[in-house]
Amino acid sequence: MDLFRSQVQHNLGFDARRTNANYFLPLAKSDMLLRELNSLDMMHAQETIKIAVLYVGPGQWTEMEILSNTQRDTSQAYRNFVQSLGWSIDLATFNGFTGKLERDGSDGKTCPYFFDEGVEVVFHEAAAMPTNKDDIRQIKKKRHIGNDHVHIIWNESHHNYRPETISGDFGNVQIQIRPLEPGEYGIGMYCDEQVKPFGPLVNGMVISADVLPIAVRAAAINGHRRATQVFFKTFMHPFAMRQEAINRIVEKHVNTSWL
Repeated sequence: MDLFRSQVQHNLGFDARRTNANYFLPLAKSDMLLRELNSLDMMHAQETIKIAVLYVGPGQWTEMEILSNTQRDTSQAYRNFVQSLGWSIDLATFNGFTGKLERDGSDGKTCPYFFDEGVEVVFHEAAAMPTNKDDIRQIKKKRHIGNDHVHIIWNESHHNYRPETISGDFGNVQIQIRPLEPGEYGIGMYCDEQVKPFGPLVNGMVISADVLPIAVRAAAINGHRRATQVFFKTFMHPFAMRQEAINRIVEKHVNTSWL
């Protein structure tokens, strides 16, 4: 073991004299160890968030109408906004977080995605998902949208969007965007009572087009975190979860004969 520490010090720059003697612990190789290491590799190091994006067209009121929208039904302003939330990824080839979207094309070929230090965000854009003309309820879309804590609603209808429009237990934070004068957008905020306040958006704000996607994305991420704290009292950051998993693997598979 002393020889191993010396080699690590020489090759990797660790100072074995200043390092705890148990800093390097050899593990006993086994099939179970390899399986657990594979499982560890599948754990995300970043925080992963999925957010719904809905387009409400002129005169639309119901869940069925909204979920039945396709890209052709949306406006150019809406499409520009979605493109500004992140960038498009190819679900079939992308190796990162996909927000539980299938890679076989059944949920669409691409989706909006954002990555920053410590966080990955997938936007479930309902209008970009395949629309099944034989299913008025659009169950396949609802399977994703209905399980997202945060809904971003682009509203081009003549009335306020009702928080209960998309049925279910989620949609705990809803950010409504209404086009006003050219280049200006009104913001409506809805949160479940248990969700603590967050920013940077507040109800009734009017913001310009150049800051709209950045501000909405930041509010959606913060809203997701607040909603998660309500539903999961023991929520742990992925970094902490990975550390716990590593500690369990080491404790179970340490090779004491080397110590």
